[in-house]
Amino acid sequence: MYFAAKTRRYNIENASWFNKDEHLVFNVPIQDIAEVVKTVLSSIEKRGGVGKVVVKEISIFSHAWFDGPTGSAICTMAPESEKQMKIDGGWSKLEAHWATDARFVMFGCNTASDDPQATRSFAEDISKSPNFRDVEIWGQTGPAKPSFYPDKRDSSALRNVGTGWSVNATYMVAGTDVDGFAATRGVPLNSPTPLPMKKYVNGVQKGKIFQSQFNDHRKN
Repeated sequence: MYFAAKTRRYNIENASWFNKDEHLVFNVPIQDIAEVVKTVLSSIEKRGGVGKVVVKEISIFSHAWFDGPTGSAICTMAPESEKQMKIDGGWSKLEAHWATDARFVMFGCNTASDDPQATRSFAEDISKSPNFRDVEIWGQTGPAKPSFYPDKRDSSALRNVGTGWSVNATYMVAGTDVDGFAATRGVPLNSPTPLPMKKYVNGVQKGKIFQSQFNDHRKN
């Protein structure tokens, strides 16, 4: 997840529209998922305050499941489970002061799951919250796997054993439990196509699309 966040930052800072005198990107490590609520507002206040600062994107690189992103510590605000946060009283407290065409992206597993056993689509549910009005909400439709590309499953033997992350870009893409071998470079099989993400706005699904629409080092 750390290297996927680094890739996202690189792609933003090297985009044609990025202006270093106007735009800021932060990689903020958190443990308690509720820290997101406090961190966003604190960052706005430190850099001019409401009315001068707007948020274009919040991306969450974490484990996740049907009930949303998961922290590594006990959730201290409106816990859904030990390490997840409810929308009501939790995510609904996020005061991002969104820019036009803003997006909120969850790169962890199953936040917009197509699994028939899924109890909900968290991305759809959070997109209905008033504080996310008109914001694009992106969620994964299956288990998230690392890849060198945002629109195909392409990994390496080194990454399969937990190393080699500093070489090339890293994206979290949804895949299946059986596509890891075919995705490994050097194996004489075609790289599997990942599962696309789902995009919601105001509770309505607006597409089932690869993240390469907004996150792709090949476009820089």
